[in-house]
Amino acid sequence: MELTSLIISFATLMWYCIDRLKIMWEDCHYGRYITMTVAAVFAFALSFAYDLDMVFALGFMSNVTTMGKILTSLLLMGGSSAISEIIERIKF
Repeated sequence: MELTSLIISFATLMWYCIDRLKIMWEDCHYGRYITMTVAAVFAFALSFAYDLDMVFALGFMSNVTTMGKILTSLLLMGGSSAISEIIERIKF
């Protein structure tokens, strides 16, 4: 599987899981920050466990780097609205 497809698949899976878990804390006063924290932990865990590097996947670097993994983690964290719209349209 191509690395960009893998990153998109993991982003979709990550936000699907977070959207399902969010009901546990959405009524909490700090629910937004809890979601951001869970997304950060999940994104960094995926990026570093599976060597996900968007900079490498796009061909800008010749190998996977730590900075690329960090940037990929930040991209995964920020993808909630786009991924949520895709999930809502698919309706698993």
